[in-house]
Amino acid sequence: MTNRDLVQYFVVNKELNMTKGKTAAQVAHAATLSTIELVSTKTSFQDRQADFVEWLKTGMKKIVLKANQAELEKLEGNGFFSIRDSGLTEIQKGSLTVVALPPMEKWEAKELVGHLTLLKN
Repeated sequence: MTNRDLVQYFVVNKELNMTKGKTAAQVAHAATLSTIELVSTKTSFQDRQADFVEWLKTGMKKIVLKANQAELEKLEGNGFFSIRDSGLTEIQKGSLTVVALPPMEKWEAKELVGHLTLLKN
């Protein structure tokens, strides 16, 4: 096996000021739905399926970042997996909470999310 550094990035909307629990739930939605999409035979990410399988076998490394609404919308516009809230608890229905990138090498993601910072709180 090659020495590739495959990571899945999740970008959280920092402008929504979600609680830790809400944030965790939204990232979990993004992880679940992106996985379903990546293993689907009808996915637009078919070229990513080999990376996905390798990522699964090498520990499923994930990094959670934070960004503003405009940055999430840009990623969403590029076709990445997005989560919009149902509005049942803390935030308004339809709010863009998280965007997930498919597993990819760090160097590849740098252009997309290299300017963002880690979500720490």
